[in-house]
Amino acid sequence: MRNLLLIASLTLREAARRRLVLAAGIVTIALVALTAFGFHSLATMHQRGGATIARHDVLVATSMLEIMMAFMFSFVLALGAAFLGALSLGSEIENGTLLAILPRPLRRIEVIVGKWLGNAVLLALYAAGTSALEFGAIAAVTGYTPPNPVLSVALLVAQALVLLTLTMSLSVRLSAIAAGFVTVVLYGLAWMAGIVGSMADVFHNSGVRDATTLVSLIIPSDGIWRAASFSMEPLIMRAMVSANDVNPLVPKVPPPNLYFVWCAMWLLVVLGVGVRSFQTRDI
Repeated sequence: MRNLLLIASLTLREAARRRLVLAAGIVTIALVALTAFGFHSLATMHQRGGATIARHDVLVATSMLEIMMAFMFSFVLALGAAFLGALSLGSEIENGTLLAILPRPLRRIEVIVGKWLGNAVLLALYAAGTSALEFGAIAAVTGYTPPNPVLSVALLVAQALVLLTLTMSLSVRLSAIAAGFVTVVLYGLAWMAGIVGSMADVFHNSGVRDATTLVSLIIPSDGIWRAASFSMEPLIMRAMVSANDVNPLVPKVPPPNLYFVWCAMWLLVVLGVGVRSFQTRDI
């Protein structure tokens, strides 16, 4: 356990040394400032007659825009997870860095799980910090807060962990670039399957619905995102979505609780496969 935590801390220090944390912090602060300005402009917008927009309309528009921003942020987290996962293990295998580490009294499982843990902490801290700043800025200028902000952030982190785990497991056998590329493509495929599955519900096509459900089980990133999106929907938006069947971007119901049990098992199995593959690979 001690060596595992040591590898995790070294992973965090390496991210700081590469100025990844500094760059992410600067970009995040700039994004929050632009977001606050945009939502302030929305809240103070005037109609043609000079009257301000009704508060009800401002809150509905804010909730919709906030979910769109959350989707953009989930995409950033997905790319970040693929980037971190590929570089933290795949690049070190390629450039021979692990040759200097593994002869020490370290087990391979401690190396890969320690790196996974360090990257997971980094993603979670970034997601929590950025979300807190964004939610706080939006609440300050509009007075709106999503129904379950903590749950939505936790689900966004879970989605990032799915992609981090997949990338690190693939990077044991593939090059860093190939592992990251495959992960991003599978992430896009899962998202498209979610859209197609929603359209299949509209047209009552059970065959397509079953196929897209299978994809969401193999790559559960989109299912987790839809749960995060649903947790951010206010009651008035849920009523609007229920009344409008043709909206594949906004879920009408969250995934069942059993789906999250499957996601937890998926994480353990994929990480276990990566550990086993790393233990049997010649470095």
